[in-house]
Amino acid sequence: MTSPNPTFVYEVNGASFANLPNSPRSYEDNLRRMLSLVGEPGRSTFALSKLTDGQSVWDVTRESLPSVFLQAAGSAEAMTVEWRRVDEDGVERLYVVGRGGRRKRKPAVAIEFFGGTGRAVVFPDEVFRADEAGEVFVHYFHTLTVPDRYVLRTSAG
Repeated sequence: MTSPNPTFVYEVNGASFANLPNSPRSYEDNLRRMLSLVGEPGRSTFALSKLTDGQSVWDVTRESLPSVFLQAAGSAEAMTVEWRRVDEDGVERLYVVGRGGRRKRKPAVAIEFFGGTGRAVVFPDEVFRADEAGEVFVHYFHTLTVPDRYVLRTSAG
């Protein structure tokens, strides 16, 4: 049975937000589809947030959107995935999601978005295609975590 008030909202370009739909596709298929559209005109970023239990999109304003989320930016062929979460010490931190590997230098792969006016610089193992990013988002949708096989790097370092 489908809830009349889904507990997740998504944002496109940080400017508009809506309930995550589950029709005509499942939630999971809609997440994969939305990520496949990143990089299309008007779709540079995509973010997914869980609302407080009992809250609906109608209860939320731009200022009251959850501060924890999973987001992607770039294009379907090359995007970065970031996770803002509350750590065990109670502090919110933004992490870049990657596959891990040697990192002796600074990140050097530029992921452009917002028509080239926005840019994230990441390591090669932190570049995702939409299909793999979709699996990370589906996992987040079900668990509010990213799969254990990925590593996290604070976005500041």
